[in-house]
Amino acid sequence: MNPIHLKFISGQMAQYVAHLHFEDLPTDVRTLAHWVLLDTLGCALAGAGTDEVLQIRQAIFQANGSAGDTIVWGSEEKAPLPLAALMNGAAVHAREMDDFGGCAHSGSVVIPAALGVGARLGSSGKQLLTAIVAGYDIARRVMDGGGGYQSFKKRGWHSTSTCGGFGAAAAAGHLMGLDAQRLQWALGYAGSNAGGTWAYIPEGAMSKRVHPGFAAHTGIISAYLAANNVTAPASIFEAPWGGYYATYVPDSDSSNEAVRDLGQDFRIRLVGFKPYAACRGIHSSIDVILGLREKYQLQAKEVTKIVVRGSRTHLKQLAKQKVTTLLDAQMSLPYSIAVALISGGAMLDQYTAEALKREAVHALAAQVELKHEASVADGEEPYIDVYLQDGRVLSDRVLVALGGRQNPLTETQLRAKFRTAASASLNEAQINRLEDCVFSIEKLKHCGQLGLLLVPQKGSQ
Repeated sequence: MNPIHLKFISGQMAQYVAHLHFEDLPTDVRTLAHWVLLDTLGCALAGAGTDEVLQIRQAIFQANGSAGDTIVWGSEEKAPLPLAALMNGAAVHAREMDDFGGCAHSGSVVIPAALGVGARLGSSGKQLLTAIVAGYDIARRVMDGGGGYQSFKKRGWHSTSTCGGFGAAAAAGHLMGLDAQRLQWALGYAGSNAGGTWAYIPEGAMSKRVHPGFAAHTGIISAYLAANNVTAPASIFEAPWGGYYATYVPDSDSSNEAVRDLGQDFRIRLVGFKPYAACRGIHSSIDVILGLREKYQLQAKEVTKIVVRGSRTHLKQLAKQKVTTLLDAQMSLPYSIAVALISGGAMLDQYTAEALKREAVHALAAQVELKHEASVADGEEPYIDVYLQDGRVLSDRVLVALGGRQNPLTETQLRAKFRTAASASLNEAQINRLEDCVFSIEKLKHCGQLGLLLVPQKGSQ
């Protein structure tokens, strides 16, 4: 690498990714890499058979018109590597239960790219885990350098796709053995082709599912372009005209965060795991409702109304009462509060086409209203007030929802979530083999063996 290129953020990131080894990873970081891999694969297997993902697959196979060499998870199909990563990323994100706290949903972008490339190249399990850590780190750092999640969101960018492609490029490039110069170009391409906006919210559109897949696709293509000496801008982050930060998040002067403590502060540590199959911004409200339900034996028939006092983002993003699509439901505080109170849960079974038909849920959702609370900033959790027929008002607020790194799921809960999710595509014996493989992956000489465990056996369901 030209020494002058090290003055750029992408050069420093590239140096780090090129020289990262499994032995450099602290024990807790290695452990987290196992858990994000397990959780992501479970989410993919839960999403693989949904109508939305099947439509996405059909569209991509029609557009491509030929077979490929990379497994489409949860199916017996194969596709060309970048397109398989696109489909697999969509499957991970389809049920709205994939990890959070990275570039938003890092697993749905980084892991389809990493496992796809690693399987093709015959990378070892250790190499795969190292690539995952690098990808999570870079994706989150790119977001932090632009002022963080809220900075991108305020401008309408879906950071999973807008920032995630950098992580996919880093993971793919690491596994391909790219030197720092070529990794820098790969990051340059990821920035040149980043995209994905929040415009899906009003219609509950399916484009949200595809965002992480496009980012994974972009990362892989970026790495292969760089590997073949197709140059990209070294100043992708800093360029005043067309630079990533100047274009996507102008006036957010946080670029030093992108490289602060690089190689020491592994930002995979910021990742959390969802206990509910809904937008993370809804989770603390579900925690409140389930807590009140248990403490007071609360029933829906006792409720006259429920008021959510939250930020302007809650009102803009999560206030829809009349839901018609699965994405509507997954992004609706009224619907999610209603299903939590009526059913006592908010997992996969509450977010299906059949579940959306329940009149009692819609009736209760109509009694949930959102109000702006000036004391609640964007990114903070709302207050919940439950008004009862006997005149009481039950109020509570959960500051850190279950599943966050400061309020984590237990290992037992994480394994149970994985097994529930994976059962949508695999039988019990297959689930056992997959789980065992993930937790012993350091011994795996060829990570393609892991991919083979994502193919359902005929007659397994």
